[in-house]
Amino acid sequence: MDEASQDLRPASARREPRAPTRLWPPPEGTWLALIGLAPIFLGHWFYGALVSDVALIMDVAAALTVAGVLLHPRLRADLLRLRGLAWPGLAMAATVAVALLTLTPDVPGGAHPVWAFVGVSPGAATLDKSATVVEIVKLLGLACIFVVGATTGASDARARSALAVTVWLSVAFGLWAFFASVTGTVYQSQGQRLEARFLTPNTAGTFFAILLVLGVALLTQRLRRTSREKVAAALPLALAVLVFGACLLMSASRAGSTAALAALAAFALSQLLTGRWKVTRTAAGAGLAAAVGLAVLLFVAGDYLVQRFFTARTDIVDRAFVWGVHWNVFLDSPLFGEGLGSFESVTKARLTDGDFPLLWNIRAAHSVYLQWLEQAGLVGAIPMFVAIGLVMYATLRGALRRNRMTSLLYALLAVDLVFLLHGVTDFALETPSMSAFWAWLLGLQFALAQGSSSR
Repeated sequence: MDEASQDLRPASARREPRAPTRLWPPPEGTWLALIGLAPIFLGHWFYGALVSDVALIMDVAAALTVAGVLLHPRLRADLLRLRGLAWPGLAMAATVAVALLTLTPDVPGGAHPVWAFVGVSPGAATLDKSATVVEIVKLLGLACIFVVGATTGASDARARSALAVTVWLSVAFGLWAFFASVTGTVYQSQGQRLEARFLTPNTAGTFFAILLVLGVALLTQRLRRTSREKVAAALPLALAVLVFGACLLMSASRAGSTAALAALAAFALSQLLTGRWKVTRTAAGAGLAAAVGLAVLLFVAGDYLVQRFFTARTDIVDRAFVWGVHWNVFLDSPLFGEGLGSFESVTKARLTDGDFPLLWNIRAAHSVYLQWLEQAGLVGAIPMFVAIGLVMYATLRGALRRNRMTSLLYALLAVDLVFLLHGVTDFALETPSMSAFWAWLLGLQFALAQGSSSR
């Protein structure tokens, strides 16, 4: 009997299970969540795993975790019962296959001209063979991280525990980042803007925007099912939201803050449309309290963010110039691109006296979509976009079909929205630990959308 037929009560009478409150022994799924998240957060700590050695270690850890999952009977059964894994898996495999093909000259147009220039035959379609090989390994690592997330999300209890672990690991990271920023004990490349260990405040903005959305979702869920006498039980989550909001504002990321507000609005709309939130006097008071809290945060930590919105015009002009240069690169090889991992080589090869001040030290195109098109071409980028779209579609379909855990599913879709929106104008997903974090969350939501096994 499926989940919907087991619970015949009206929607207004159904309630999601209470989150476990005990500290020891840890709730189900805590250890699996820690095993999956530890390499990712270590990647965050080691500068976003921007050094390939760190990223590859993170990927090896994920592969070993997958091996452990396959050896564990219960976890293996949970993973194998998931439906629909083949389609996003095939799309991901297509991207890897295209990347492997670019290591040869056997593509329309043949080898990249640089190989003939340096006298290497037969050459390859990619500009940088070694960088492409590393990126292929990273893609396989992301696939393993997705599988770890899916295994974690295959049980409702494990998924709930995993999101709690995510929040509290992030609170620890955020508190460190906050105090390190205000005391000046960590290097910040752009003065007063908080960047944690990501080496750029905009990536920190993406990270804390994600956690703000997730924290608000968990907090509202806790408040909805908590009696007035036990509202104090929600205070830890309220403090977590405060930490994430302060760190986001201190990063002064305009697009990150905008993406967070859009994602929160989308989440709120989903809760209103599904009837989980009611427009009542209590809800209005909560909304007013949230507005006051946001105003206080802006007053305390958001002055620089507000200033940056007033100076956005200059940055828009600079970004548009960078996009124009790399759009022309894409048009030069629209089908198979310049090769995964070739961005820096392409940029340096195209430097001129006129664009040197803007291009000489950039690590990304400030648009994840443009960068993927430039490097993988249409043939390589479209399957990757399709894989992500299939996972999000499966999550939305599960949220519409399930009776439990739907608030968390809509929250995870809102988190996806942060990644997608901020990716238009920035490059957080080109930071390996951030792409790994999203892969884990995508796996978690894909499995959670199907519900717990019927053990």
